[in-house]
Amino acid sequence: MRFDFYVHGLWIIGAFFFFLAALISGNIEFVEGTTEVSFGLAILVAFALYLVAGMLWISAAVNARQEEHPHNK
Repeated sequence: MRFDFYVHGLWIIGAFFFFLAALISGNIEFVEGTTEVSFGLAILVAFALYLVAGMLWISAAVNARQEEHPHNK
């Protein structure tokens, strides 16, 4: 199987975004000195990164499916 960016590259970049989101969401704590704005912003950033990772993985799956059946393009 050849390395196609639009399949494997999107999958790898999606994993990177998922990793970043997991780092952020795993360390979210409302401790002394945390403002409501910074807490909410961290949650929103982590959520957005999860959405981007999912979008990249879905795009990779669609591209892999089209590559599997070239007559469906």
